[in-house]
Amino acid sequence: MTVDTGPAVRSYGSASQKRRAGPCAPQPAGPGELRRAPLFAGVDEATLSRLSADARIESLQDGDSLFHQGAVVTDLAFVLSGYVKLLRRSSSGRQTLIGIRSDGEMIGEAPTDADEIHTLSAEAVGATRALKLPAARFARLLQESPSLCAAVMQDSKESIARLIGEIESLKSQNADQRLAHFLLGLCPPGEDRCRFRLPYDKRLIAARLGVKQETLSRAFAKLRAHGVRTETRNVHVESVLHLANQCDRLGRPPRLSLGRRKIEKQCDAA
Repeated sequence: MTVDTGPAVRSYGSASQKRRAGPCAPQPAGPGELRRAPLFAGVDEATLSRLSADARIESLQDGDSLFHQGAVVTDLAFVLSGYVKLLRRSSSGRQTLIGIRSDGEMIGEAPTDADEIHTLSAEAVGATRALKLPAARFARLLQESPSLCAAVMQDSKESIARLIGEIESLKSQNADQRLAHFLLGLCPPGEDRCRFRLPYDKRLIAARLGVKQETLSRAFAKLRAHGVRTETRNVHVESVLHLANQCDRLGRPPRLSLGRRKIEKQCDAA
């Protein structure tokens, strides 16, 4: 999903730059930490051991940058905990939210050679832990390890499928439906009545869903009729099943009475 957020995204990150003495020192990472990323689930142990050499875990705070658009790719990064937003800056200086990555997901794209540059920028959203692997080592092992090559190909297929789903959502769903699907994805599995906390603030949610902040506020207000209540970032859903059943109907105009439809048909014919 690509949503032009303009100055809003810039201010979201810039406000957090006024604090802190600096990020914590990186910690070494072993094969066990790499296994937490779905990409490495099917990679053989020997390749995983070689990948973990010089791998490290970095603790980041809100607004910390992982890499910048246009910079040479030096590391391949994954989210261990927290969230990372991917941004693209246009020639005019405006930023666009491309996506948000969470636990276990790769940040950016897997490097295939030593001369690649980042097509996006990445920033931490709240407290985040990231796993980083040297890009040169990864690119070399990608050519040597069939299991790693197969894993990257599968990850690429899944990324394309996810992008297709996001494009379909933007083109076929209204704001109410997008918000309902987003909230359903946050509901704890196996619970019909539940409470949870939004993963990040509503400004970033609006950008992710491709709507303005005021449109998101109206969508939240409409969902009250379907058992969804919010208090700042806390959400209570009366019935997950009911909300799921209402998704296709959300945002549709009310059905016209038979008499009104007949009058409108006559007007159209005239």
